[in-house]
Amino acid sequence: MSKTPVSILQEMMVKQGMIPDYELIHDGGGRHVNTFTYRVTCDSLSATGTGRCKKDAKHEAAKAMLTEIAVHRNYPQLPAANTPTVSPSRSPFHSAPLPPKIANVPFVNAVGELQELCAENNLQEPEYILIRDIGPPHAKVFTIRCKMSNFEEDGIATTKKQAKHDAAKRMVDRIKSLMNNLKDFFKEKNKEDSPNSSITSIDMETMNKNVEERYRTLIKSRKINLGLKLADYHSYWRDSLETDKRNKILMELESIFPNETIDNEYITEDIITEKISQLETALSEIDITIDVNDVTSDKYYIKSIQLNTCPLVTQFGMGGNKLEASWDALSRIMKSIKLLLS
Repeated sequence: MSKTPVSILQEMMVKQGMIPDYELIHDGGGRHVNTFTYRVTCDSLSATGTGRCKKDAKHEAAKAMLTEIAVHRNYPQLPAANTPTVSPSRSPFHSAPLPPKIANVPFVNAVGELQELCAENNLQEPEYILIRDIGPPHAKVFTIRCKMSNFEEDGIATTKKQAKHDAAKRMVDRIKSLMNNLKDFFKEKNKEDSPNSSITSIDMETMNKNVEERYRTLIKSRKINLGLKLADYHSYWRDSLETDKRNKILMELESIFPNETIDNEYITEDIITEKISQLETALSEIDITIDVNDVTSDKYYIKSIQLNTCPLVTQFGMGGNKLEASWDALSRIMKSIKLLLS
């Protein structure tokens, strides 16, 4: 960085054992367009400088003094300045330029678009991290990083909100680019294989359609990540299931465990084992398993039945013996499942 006239004059005078003396002789006058004037005196010489602010006026005075010293001591003349001295930039982040402003571009909610993209494909929700903020309080520059799995994209802007949207936009573009590249790869692969294959184009389209439907079925049956409120999870999980599949499972549950109560004296261990097996088979279509456990108690028999949803659904049954406790737990978990799927 080049030195200012004030710095040059200061160094020159210090070497001679003197210090320049600056005096403000005009403080702007209180007009709409203020001007300031400084007088600097050193080594029996005097010079003045005028500027729009005190800093510029001081620099002009120092430049005039350097010219005066050059004339007095027969030094080479300094180049004349046709424009007022501009104060040097003292920004600590001058090496980090701001992103270019793009005019007349409609605002796009990239954060929401990325959220929808993750929900549609059952991807892990993005994480936004503030990794840097530099600059003075009135002109900060923020850098926010968007993380998804092993992908990272940074957004830079003068506000946190803009930086977050910039990072999200970059992540959306990256994911879409990867998806498009994957589609192109399979298209090229199909073209290469078509001459040596007996599968017609109609068969290939049917296979692709079946694969896509199977993929959507699989991602819907997977556990949903907890990127939403815990209280809303089960409703979100229920809505992610196809209506026909939910109705089918409800009918199966009704046949396994009808609403009519069964007298306890007709309950046997074989009946309970059969009911639990039928329940496991019905719930396997939506990727839910059952865990049955005994809970110790001094006075009563306690049985627990747990569904491996996220969060877990657990019901406890209590009775005078193991059969009563098991039947109570089974009836309670049946009611919970019917409530979740209804």
